[in-house]
Amino acid sequence: MIRPKAVLFDKDGTLTDFRATWDDWMAGAVPALAAEAKADPAGVADAIGFDLSAGRLRPDAAFVTQPDRVTRKSIAQATGWDENAIAAWLTARLATVRQVPVGDPVAVLSGLRNRGLGTGVLTNATRREAETHLDHMGLARLLDTLVACDDGHGAKPDPRGALAAARAMGVAPKDVLLVGDGETDRQAAAGAGMPFVGVLTGTAEASAFPGAVAVLPDISALADLLEDWAAAL
Repeated sequence: MIRPKAVLFDKDGTLTDFRATWDDWMAGAVPALAAEAKADPAGVADAIGFDLSAGRLRPDAAFVTQPDRVTRKSIAQATGWDENAIAAWLTARLATVRQVPVGDPVAVLSGLRNRGLGTGVLTNATRREAETHLDHMGLARLLDTLVACDDGHGAKPDPRGALAAARAMGVAPKDVLLVGDGETDRQAAAGAGMPFVGVLTGTAEASAFPGAVAVLPDISALADLLEDWAAAL
């Protein structure tokens, strides 16, 4: 039976409601970027993985499944801008996007810490973006560690970031529960030797998480899962 000593969360789609946060923003950002770059909006949307007609990011969107650098490269090709210009355009805007939390993540993380568990975030967002969002949500003070995609450990699914987070928390990887909403989270957990819990507040269905020790509707169900595991010991 699993008895974790720490919980490592993905950010987008796990601590935050992915669609409520990003779909509406993308609906405005895609045509705005296309207009500034004098590019075809459909081409920009396709590079990101945004369905213009539906107003939704596709589950396989580069923005969903790939690290920032891959998405920037795709957008650069669609706009004719270089990657540095794309990075500057995105960086100035992404950190200001209003995050829609899943339930009450402050209560969830506080509850974990009251149990004596370590808490951390592993994200494919940049450190600047992640720190801004987590601070605005009141979560920064509840974290033992934050590992972002530009910290030098590679982006998920590379497991090095997960391993770095475990080291920072002083916990063996096998004792860290990684909670995420996507395939890159699942692969990072597998590569790091961490048990994985999938949540359905991103773009994936429950069937997308083979090998997960549990699939939950959202992070609010985590406390009950830990109680069930503790009762089974």
